[in-house]
Amino acid sequence: MTILVGMTVLSYSSNAEAAKYAGEPFHIGVGARALGMGSAFVAVADNVTSGFWNPAGLGSMSSRQVIFMHSETFGALLNHDYIAFSSPLRSAVGSPVGAVSLIRLGGGGIKLTEWDFNLNRPVVVKESGHADYQLLFSYAMQKTDCLKLGVSTKFVYRDIAGASAFGIGSDFGAQYVFRDNFRVALMMRDVTTTLLSYDTGTKESIYPTLVPGLMYRRVFGDFEITASADADVKFENYREAAQYWQGSISADTRFGFEIGFQDIAFGRIGSDIGRLTLGCGVSVSPLELDVAYMRQTDIDDSFRISLLVNIK
Repeated sequence: MTILVGMTVLSYSSNAEAAKYAGEPFHIGVGARALGMGSAFVAVADNVTSGFWNPAGLGSMSSRQVIFMHSETFGALLNHDYIAFSSPLRSAVGSPVGAVSLIRLGGGGIKLTEWDFNLNRPVVVKESGHADYQLLFSYAMQKTDCLKLGVSTKFVYRDIAGASAFGIGSDFGAQYVFRDNFRVALMMRDVTTTLLSYDTGTKESIYPTLVPGLMYRRVFGDFEITASADADVKFENYREAAQYWQGSISADTRFGFEIGFQDIAFGRIGSDIGRLTLGCGVSVSPLELDVAYMRQTDIDDSFRISLLVNIK
């Protein structure tokens, strides 16, 4: 683990500016439960959505799951859709778990212009759409009773205003349980650096992001509370664009809280980089339905709904 962290930091010794913001569309989270908890989910993840949040969380699963999600992100500006399936790879207890996930984030309304020499100004010649796709293959294993490790290999495709790009990258995750109610985690997004190659000849690199997280869970009779916190740590000289920064290192924080009643009804609240999130859910075997809301100040609010199915 220490070696991987050190390699990640050293990879920023040059040209970090070129990658700034390149990976943001690929880092928007999945699942309404996670959004309701402020997307502070790296240590919480223990179901099919772990393929995105932290592949190590798949190691907690003992049965198959499938999830469907739709989100109106930033109002009607972006459509965000997600489907994933996970399954233990063997029937034995503690079996490795695999998952496949497909994510699409897209919209329209990009105005393409040309210079009109008669009018001496640019004019709109057509409108175009845009979309980012991620296809993830995830694998997790339980190393000990307390430690789970996982990895996701992802293939990304970008189509924007007539140009397209392909890329491949990997995420690495770990979760460690202290007793039964406290869990720490580390997610390393794009640990290998994800290179986007455009058909125009342009290239962009998405550099690694370290995401440490923790979760505390406690049961009080019929009620169960879960509190979580994450931080996205980057080395791309975000400075004032991040919540906290020192030199080229920056951090954006996320916090979440969930209260459940008899594992049936759930209420959630969180802070996603300072933006208020709210959510609720209901679980009636084999279905889990969740909805969430995120408040925006400069653009329209976001809404998300997801349906998870447990398969026996």
